[in-house]
Amino acid sequence: MHFFRLRLVAALLVGITLISVGSTYFDVLAHKHNLRSDLARRTQWFGAGAQPQIEQQMATGQPEGLPKLLERLRQYPDQPSMAVYDTHGELLAATGDILPLKSLPANFLKRPLNEGKEAAAFVKAAENQRPAGTNAAADGNRSPAQPNATARLWYEDAIPLHNGQETVGTLVMVADADYIRLEGMQVWRRSFLNIVAMVILVVVVTLLMVRWFLLQPVTRAADWLRRLRQGKAEVGEGAKEFGYLIPLANEVTSLAENLTRARAAAEAEARLRDAAEHVWTAHRLAVHVRERLGNGKLFVVSNREPYMHVRQGAGVECVVPPSGLVTAMEPILQACDGTWIAHGSGSEDTAFVDANDRLRVPPDDPRYTLRRVWLSEEEEAGYYEGFANEGLWPLCHIAHTRPIFRANDWDYYQRVNAKFADVLLEEMRDTDHPVVFIQDYHFALLSQMIKKARPDARVAIFWHVPWPNAEAFGICPWQAELVDGLLGADVIGFHIQSHCNNFLETVDRALEARTDWEQFSIRRNGHLSLVRPFPISVAWDEHTMDSANYVAERQSAIGRPVIVRDATRELSEHRERTHSQLHRELGIEGKQLMVGVDRMDYTKGIVERLLAIEHLLEEHPWYLENVVFVQIAAPSRTRIPSYAGLRIQVQETVERINRRYQTSGWKPVILIERQCSHEEVGRYYRAADICLVTSLHDGMNLVAKEYLAARQDCDGVLVLSRFAGAAQELRDALLVNPYDVQQVAEAIRTGLEMSPGERRLRMDRMRTQVKEHNVYRWASNVLTDVCAVRIEDEVLTHSPRKQHLKLA
Repeated sequence: MHFFRLRLVAALLVGITLISVGSTYFDVLAHKHNLRSDLARRTQWFGAGAQPQIEQQMATGQPEGLPKLLERLRQYPDQPSMAVYDTHGELLAATGDILPLKSLPANFLKRPLNEGKEAAAFVKAAENQRPAGTNAAADGNRSPAQPNATARLWYEDAIPLHNGQETVGTLVMVADADYIRLEGMQVWRRSFLNIVAMVILVVVVTLLMVRWFLLQPVTRAADWLRRLRQGKAEVGEGAKEFGYLIPLANEVTSLAENLTRARAAAEAEARLRDAAEHVWTAHRLAVHVRERLGNGKLFVVSNREPYMHVRQGAGVECVVPPSGLVTAMEPILQACDGTWIAHGSGSEDTAFVDANDRLRVPPDDPRYTLRRVWLSEEEEAGYYEGFANEGLWPLCHIAHTRPIFRANDWDYYQRVNAKFADVLLEEMRDTDHPVVFIQDYHFALLSQMIKKARPDARVAIFWHVPWPNAEAFGICPWQAELVDGLLGADVIGFHIQSHCNNFLETVDRALEARTDWEQFSIRRNGHLSLVRPFPISVAWDEHTMDSANYVAERQSAIGRPVIVRDATRELSEHRERTHSQLHRELGIEGKQLMVGVDRMDYTKGIVERLLAIEHLLEEHPWYLENVVFVQIAAPSRTRIPSYAGLRIQVQETVERINRRYQTSGWKPVILIERQCSHEEVGRYYRAADICLVTSLHDGMNLVAKEYLAARQDCDGVLVLSRFAGAAQELRDALLVNPYDVQQVAEAIRTGLEMSPGERRLRMDRMRTQVKEHNVYRWASNVLTDVCAVRIEDEVLTHSPRKQHLKLA
């Protein structure tokens, strides 16, 4: 640091000196120019006044009278010296200091005598200079200066004298201009003193600034990093320690957060091993899958991309769509530098990929590759909105919405699956032992396409929606093709066991295959597919899961023991502050809050839920003005008629209930129709007394588990549909038939009146279930099973792994 200060001071000295010298140089030039102009102007004015009298004297033909005339005209010593020359350059008369007149430049008199024009010049002449031989005006030669001569600056001005139109001589005036040189030297002298003072001042101020604004923040930051390394500081303290070095603070804080997360993960793993628990974390998942993959590489395929670039106002933002899949897959892909293949649906996605449609993500810390696939509007309408969401979605959800199957949509569905297969095979071209994880009903045909081209690949597909019974699935005109496509996978995953049962029954009816109900496997055309339940879940933040971890965090932050009772009270008070703030924003202080969080989808039972709220208020009027229900309904698939109709129905139902019951200061239902951020939804989860998850049919429904994960205070009540997959795990929720409006209303009443002890007991058991079966465990189970698949030797021998097969 001492060497840094020396270099800084030296650089400042050189820089300030060069700038000051340059500035002074131009100031001196300007000052000299002004002084010279002023001297020339005064000399010319003096000559212009004397010229008529001298011309009149010469016109008389009596040049002997010129000396007296010149003496009379030059009344003061500081006036220019004067001399009159005839047309031959001979000196006729002179007054004043005639020494400069004897050293005129050789050609100085030619212009006024020959051309009749004024001539002026600044010349240097020695004070003790004497003529050698004839004078300079006569013979054009300058006398050499004596050895001790002192050069002075003079201003010489020659004005032609006329008699009518004839030039009869010239008037020469010589003014002492040496003061101009002296003035310039004085300016340099003053500037030197100013430069010295400025350098001293700047150096002192700079050293103080370096000490106050650089050394002290760096010292504090180093001390913070040391305390953070020792576990005696919090990450949030870092930004203020860096002072104005905000960019550096952001980077170092990010690094500190990574170190803190790594330490927290290691501590969590140690606690888990010590307690013989089996809670999965992102770090544990990454290590586990990296060991299972070995030299292989993971490829994830989904319709929705993990990062999308969209225009926000005048700029472009990279946003993460709300998805538990991103939470689960990112740690694995980052650990093995995998590839995620997805539809590039962002408005600005094309601007951020390379020539091969790839980009590295996450943007702030690239760890894996995102390969974007482009779809035309026709392909998106036919494959996604048509076959996938007007056909397969209502077919798989028993919500009594008629599925629509069009031959044209089926053509687009096959075409898009083939397009994704081409891209996937291209990405796998140089990969040995690839592992492919396909997501959801958008790619039912993809597994078979990949397996035919790369039989050495291990392929898993997870069906995120329910699988209906065989009779219901038989409605689809292309059920055989869909089921055959799925059987290309080595592992086929569903949320719950009943969906696996339905799938095996569908295979029995639709295809010629051998089903093994004991092993839950299917063999078709020599290929074996395992069918397994993998109940998906949500991420679990081990660092802030409950009051016990809060106590550990506080102890680590302050470096001393914390009383558990005090820490628990702090956590409760924090929750109350959040609760109160949200209630104030909604204008519902002192009222019990119920919340529902869904996409605007007919499978979510939003209308039936609203009717249950209405029935509650009708049958139990004491809840009027005491409860508020907030329904967050994110717009979804708005171009599909059934979804547009549902939105109108929901809006009309909310308006009708509010018209019926609202007062001047209260209304029972608040409808929020927009996409809310994860943080915003979390605030509602933490503040809600009851969360209503009353889907008509759902594969899992992660809202129920998100609500439980958010309730760090172990309070709140979950009302859950029996037809959601989550009901198989969360037995302590209040399970209801969403079609039974009265039952749902009574469950809400039970939750509102439930004792705090029972609420916490139920919540604690459900949170334990979610903690021990979180999304990291889900991903681990799926990938462990697919990595364990044995590929026959002859398949490996004949696998065209170096070829990219185009699929029609």
